[in-house]
Amino acid sequence: MPNKPLSLTARRGALAFAAAAALCAYAGAESLTLEQAIREAMANSEEALLLKEKVERFDALKQQAWSGGFPRVSAYANVGRGASPFDLAALDFPAPTRYTSDPVTKDLIVDPAANRVHVDNTPQQAGPTVINVAQTRMSYGVQVDQSLFSFGRLGQAIRTAGIQERANTSERRRSIQQLQLQVLDAYYGAVTAQARLGTFEASTKRSSETAAFLESNFKMGAGRRSDVLRAITFNKSLEPQRLQAQRDAAAALMALNRVLGRSLEVKTELDTATHLVMDPVSALPDSQALESIINERPDVRALELNRQSLEGQAKYLKMQYLPALGAQGKLGVLAYQMKQLGEFKDNREWQVGVGLNWPLFDGMGMWSQARQVQSDARSLGLAGRQARKMMRIEIENAWRDYQSADTSLAAAQQAITAAQAAQEMLSQDFRAGKGMLTDLLEADQMYRDASFGYLAANYSRVRSQAALRLALGKGLINEEVQ
Repeated sequence: MPNKPLSLTARRGALAFAAAAALCAYAGAESLTLEQAIREAMANSEEALLLKEKVERFDALKQQAWSGGFPRVSAYANVGRGASPFDLAALDFPAPTRYTSDPVTKDLIVDPAANRVHVDNTPQQAGPTVINVAQTRMSYGVQVDQSLFSFGRLGQAIRTAGIQERANTSERRRSIQQLQLQVLDAYYGAVTAQARLGTFEASTKRSSETAAFLESNFKMGAGRRSDVLRAITFNKSLEPQRLQAQRDAAAALMALNRVLGRSLEVKTELDTATHLVMDPVSALPDSQALESIINERPDVRALELNRQSLEGQAKYLKMQYLPALGAQGKLGVLAYQMKQLGEFKDNREWQVGVGLNWPLFDGMGMWSQARQVQSDARSLGLAGRQARKMMRIEIENAWRDYQSADTSLAAAQQAITAAQAAQEMLSQDFRAGKGMLTDLLEADQMYRDASFGYLAANYSRVRSQAALRLALGKGLINEEVQ
């Protein structure tokens, strides 16, 4: 009995990727484009928030550098008891005068001739010349310290902070560019994983149709049992691969949600019809222009500015050996009893003055620290030279990958078109009673492999263009980092 042809499904599009990607792109108008994903990640991802925290931290460091130019105001309060000896002779106190008195009445004896109290000049043992009085002292008040002249230290600290701020801005800009590439990888990872799942599901459907067709014909007395078993075995072998593709698609979507700053369980819909607009690169600039491009790359500028910042820090450390001129003022109350604490007028104490501090020798401690920082600066300069050479290699490799990606994508398009045509032709012939089952199964396998090859080539094409832009110091979207 001849094979009975079954009705075929509508022909697929010219490219399997478009059909497979449609499985992961929903028809809803709120689907996420790649550019929207990049902007969302730049605003909400943990990586972007960490970069913002670095900005906040450096703002605090700048404020610390400026703090040296402002007065330092502090309040104090002290209470305690103690004693300290005092030499009365230091104040030239005269010896005490002793007058004679009646031993009984204790009345003073008056000299009638001089009409004065009689002075007793009898030698007596001298009294103590040093006194030691225990006292309770209580004080409170406000003290102000102001740097008047630091011999250039404050200006050096501010200049170094400004250089470091520009270095941090360049580092942040490069980190944003790398974050954009990370979002592209996660986005296309989710798209490709969903498309692979769609390819497996379509292949499984075709295989099930073939197995059902052979089994129906065999029940009607046509065909061979071995072909039925072979078709069922082939269909069953696809199921584990489909389940793995399903797992990979779910994991890829979770990875995309993470880099976007979303909850992992969010069902993010991806727009595969809208592509990121990136200007094509027709040719690489010449060597001199490439050197200029490399010098303007944010990471290179960050290395150079960090080197300058370290040199400024070393200079600042050496300037610690210069003198510092400052003023100090103090106003408060010094009391010896509790009731005197409120007597601001009678118990007031104050002090105003100018002081000079000049560290002459510290065992070369600051000098050693300055030498260490200078060594770090020279090491960073060498790292910058090394990085420039590696970047030149990176640009050359990115350019060659970009050139070959177009050729690979064109070859993948031809391969998938040919594989699709062969699969459909063999499927029609087989259902018409012509052809071998092994040829049909082999054609289906080739069609599936060609679909995977196109997915990889399409991602490689987009990725190589993005990598070339980053190698040239550009971002994926035109947005300056503030």
